[in-house]
Amino acid sequence: MKKVLMLAIALLVCGGASAQKIEDFKARLAEPTLNDSLGMTGRVEVREVGTAADAVRKIDAAQSPTTVKGFRIVIFFDNGSSARANAEAAILSFNALYPDVRSYMDYENPYFKVLVGGCVTSEEAIVLLGRITPNFPKAYITREEIKLSELAQPKFVAEPAEAVEN
Repeated sequence: MKKVLMLAIALLVCGGASAQKIEDFKARLAEPTLNDSLGMTGRVEVREVGTAADAVRKIDAAQSPTTVKGFRIVIFFDNGSSARANAEAAILSFNALYPDVRSYMDYENPYFKVLVGGCVTSEEAIVLLGRITPNFPKAYITREEIKLSELAQPKFVAEPAEAVEN
């Protein structure tokens, strides 16, 4: 059992290091090789035990994470009869004041809420909260799952300067 476990770990480590599939790695191991100094060929035979093979395949099939645990600032949270309209007004007001910070409107029955930012660390969230508090005094920090794609893209893409004609 220890040998099977060690083989599974070796396959994972070697396979993960070069970003290849386990099946490709096993096929490469099984190819005969020639040792020129001794004139001998070598070949590795890989035998798998059912449960270990299944575990390796599950890990191999797992995708990279698409989200990260982070923080956002809640600037609006309400469930009243005009909550949706107030949430839309809050998001418009926020976007006018802070065009460089992403904003999101969310509905979790029965609450509408407006969240802003996408902070990976609590320190970053505290700085953003300090920046927002003068205009949104009831704002507070909350933990959120943040898509990696949101962190990789700026809210606005700088447009190239227009050519000046002489």
